[in-house]
Amino acid sequence: MTHKYRGLWPAMLTPLDTAGRPALGETEKLVELFVQQKLDGIYLLGSTGQGPLLSVAERQAVAECVVRTAAGRIPVMVHVGAVSTDDSVALAQHASRIRADSISSVGPIYYRAGADAVFEHFRRIGAAGELPFFVYHLSVVNTLSLGGREYVDRLLGLPNIAGMKFTERDLYQLGLICAYAGDRLHVFSGADEVLCQAAMTGACGAIGTFYNVWGPACRAARQAFVRGSVAAGRRFMTAFQLALDEILSSQSTWTFLRAAMRIKYQIEIGPCRSPLGITDRPWKDADVERVLATVDDPALAVI
Repeated sequence: MTHKYRGLWPAMLTPLDTAGRPALGETEKLVELFVQQKLDGIYLLGSTGQGPLLSVAERQAVAECVVRTAAGRIPVMVHVGAVSTDDSVALAQHASRIRADSISSVGPIYYRAGADAVFEHFRRIGAAGELPFFVYHLSVVNTLSLGGREYVDRLLGLPNIAGMKFTERDLYQLGLICAYAGDRLHVFSGADEVLCQAAMTGACGAIGTFYNVWGPACRAARQAFVRGSVAAGRRFMTAFQLALDEILSSQSTWTFLRAAMRIKYQIEIGPCRSPLGITDRPWKDADVERVLATVDDPALAVI
């Protein structure tokens, strides 16, 4: 394990064209943006990247594009979770062939599974190649009910295990996992809403949706908080959480993201694939600009 697994990683959006196919030209622009912003890594084809809604071939094409464009300038972790364990294994093997930096996977999707089945699923994925493997604990699909010590013990028995992405707001469980893992696992927080708070539990970094939009500001705030600027972190998190509350409460997150990326970066991420965003209402540009400004407020800037 190396020092590369730390800091702030956007859960990268996957741009689609008007026909709903991966838009590789816009994908390249997004990678270049993250490199230019000096973000710490890219988490590819997870929930935000619509990975489970894309075909295996589409996911491979997107992964190839991102790894090729990144060209070693920023690490790329490819999410390979799928309904079928065989598809996950195939995607893990592909990520290894194209020289991604690491892989990640949620547990079994759709079909409920007990702990033994979940960890056998993970074992096969981790053993599919030699890339560092990060288990993706996602609260909305997680079927595990394990204490922190048992969770860590079972994780450490997986082949090529390097860490996990823990996406839920339960900071107590996250803290226990970090405490029991010590320096044996790199544990990223995955809930944007607790970006700085999760750092107190021992999370090595953060992976999240809204770092596509506010990556540099979130990275600077987290760094300042970790260095001891608690007041600065609190001011930033108050503004950030209020912005997230407005966006999430609108039940139109995907149309916000599309408008925000167009307005702020001139990158067109296109429509999302149904059922995501199927009832989203459009945002007015003026409202998007107002929300953007609350987090981009110079008064919140931390260096």
